[in-house]
Amino acid sequence: MLCTKHIVYLRYPMRDSKSAYQSSNNGPLSLLVLTVLVVVGAAAWFQSGSSTTSKPGNAIVVYCAAGMRKPVEEAAIAFQKEFNVEVRLDYGSSGELEGKLELERTSRTPRCDLYIPADLSFAERAREKELTSENIPLARFELVLAAAPDHPSIPQTLSIDSMLKTDIPYGICDEKAGAGKKTREMLSDLNLWEDVQSQARVTFPRVTELAGAIKTSETVHAGFIWDSTAKQFGLSIIKLSELKKNTSDISANVATTSQNPIWALRFARYLAAPEKGAPLFEKHHFTPAGGDAWELEPEVVFYCGGVNRDAIASALNRFQEREGCIIKTQFAGCGTLVGSIQSGRLNLPDAFMTCDTSYMSMVQGDFQQATDVSSTHICMLVRKGNPKEIHTLQDLAKPGIAIGTTDPQMSTLGALSHAIFEDIGIKETIRDQQSIIVTAPTAHELILQMEGHDKLDVALVYEANCQNLESNVETVAIDHPLALATQNIAAARQTRFPALMARLMNEVLSAESKKSFTEHGFHWEAPSSPHP
Repeated sequence: MLCTKHIVYLRYPMRDSKSAYQSSNNGPLSLLVLTVLVVVGAAAWFQSGSSTTSKPGNAIVVYCAAGMRKPVEEAAIAFQKEFNVEVRLDYGSSGELEGKLELERTSRTPRCDLYIPADLSFAERAREKELTSENIPLARFELVLAAAPDHPSIPQTLSIDSMLKTDIPYGICDEKAGAGKKTREMLSDLNLWEDVQSQARVTFPRVTELAGAIKTSETVHAGFIWDSTAKQFGLSIIKLSELKKNTSDISANVATTSQNPIWALRFARYLAAPEKGAPLFEKHHFTPAGGDAWELEPEVVFYCGGVNRDAIASALNRFQEREGCIIKTQFAGCGTLVGSIQSGRLNLPDAFMTCDTSYMSMVQGDFQQATDVSSTHICMLVRKGNPKEIHTLQDLAKPGIAIGTTDPQMSTLGALSHAIFEDIGIKETIRDQQSIIVTAPTAHELILQMEGHDKLDVALVYEANCQNLESNVETVAIDHPLALATQNIAAARQTRFPALMARLMNEVLSAESKKSFTEHGFHWEAPSSPHP
C-alpha cells in the first residue's frame, strides 16, 4: 500500500512455516505467483524514494514538515508540470527530518536537496550544524489552541489556567514537531509548560495527526497546533491571551549535501514567489513572507568599482553557477557609476560595490544599508631604485616630476589623490608646473603605463593593484589619512530580487571571498558573520 510519505511499502499476509512449505510445493503456478510478487516488489522499491537509489539530474528531494504539506505539494505539482523536474516530497516532523539530514551527512548517497521545517529554530539549528546553507523565507503561522467545531464544553475565549482547571481533554505535539517545540518554548517562558505537559491526554509525533484526532476523536477535544493546520482541518481556534504574537517562520533551506543545488534553489524561489507558491500558502491559511519576483534564470545588474574586479570575480562566478542566475557586471570608476545611478533612477542596478564608502553616501537613498567589505591604501608607484628620490607626498611638488593619476571626476582613486594634494598644500604647485601629464581611467592602466615606458616618474595607485608588478617598478607607502579607501556593498531598495541580492552579499562576505580579497592585496573589513 502507499503510505503517507512518497515511499512505497508492500505488505503480504503472514503464514506459518508449514503452510509456507506446502505453498512452495504447489508447482509452477506458485512459482509464477512468487516471481510476479518479487518483480512487482522490486519495481516498487526502485521507484520509491529509498536513500540507496540515485535520483536523476532533473529531480530533487524535499524534506517537508507535515504541517506544510498542502501548499508545498500543490506547488511541487505545478513546478513539475512547468519545468519537467521531478519533486519528491518526504514528510515528517521537523526534528525527524533533521535527524535524517544528520545521517545523510556521512552517507555516500545523500537524498535531501531542500529542508522545510515548521519553525525557524529548526532551520537555525540545521545551519549551525552545517546541514544546510542558503535560507529562503516562505511564510508564517501562529501557534493556537484548536478544538472540534462548536464543541459544547469549550468556550471560544479561554485561558490556560481555566483550561487546566476545567480538565478539558487536550493533546500536544512531540518536540520533534515544530508545533511541539514552539508550545514548549512559549509556555516555558510563562512557567506553564510543566503543568500543560503533565495534564495532556496524549502526545502526537506530527501536528497533522493531532489535528485529525481533535476533529474525529472522542477522547481529545483540543490541542496546541498551528493556526493554518486548524483551518485546514476545519477546527475552531480558541483565543488564548497567553499565545498572542507568537508567529513562527517557515523557510526553505538547501542541504549542504544536495546533489542538485541549482534546482533546489529554483524550487525554493518558486515556493516564495508572489506569482507562484505564495498564493498557495495563502490559500491554505499561511501568511506569505514576500519572496522575489519569479524568473527561472534571474538576470541582475551589478555595478562594481574597478579596483574590486579581480578580487570579486571568483565570488560572482560561484554565485552564478550555484543559483542558476546571470550577473551583468559593470566595472568602472565609482564617479562614472554614481553618475549613471543619479542620471538613470528608473534603471538602477540591483547591487553596488564601491571603491570607497564616500561614493555610496552619494546614492544612499537608492540603496539599503551598506556593509564594509575590504580596504586598500593608496601608494606611489616609482621606477626601480627610485631615481627621482620620491619618498613623501611633498616630493611630488619637485620641479620636473611627471605624475600620473586617475580622473578625479570619474574615479575614487583620482578623487582621493587630488584631495590629498589639496590637503597638504601642493595642488596648485602641481597644477602650475603641469606635473600631472597622464590621467587614466583606472589604476590598472596607470600601472601598465609605468611598466611599459618611462613617460611617468610616479603614479598614485592602490596597493591592491600592485600584487604582480614588473621588476622595473616599486612602491612607496603614503602616510596620510585620506590614502585609505574602504569598499562597501549594498543592494538597491527597488530591486525585484531582494532575497537573491542578500544571498549575493553573503557570498561576497564569505570566507572564500575573504581569501580572494586578501590574496589580491586587500585588508578584510567585513563582519565575522554574514547577513542572516
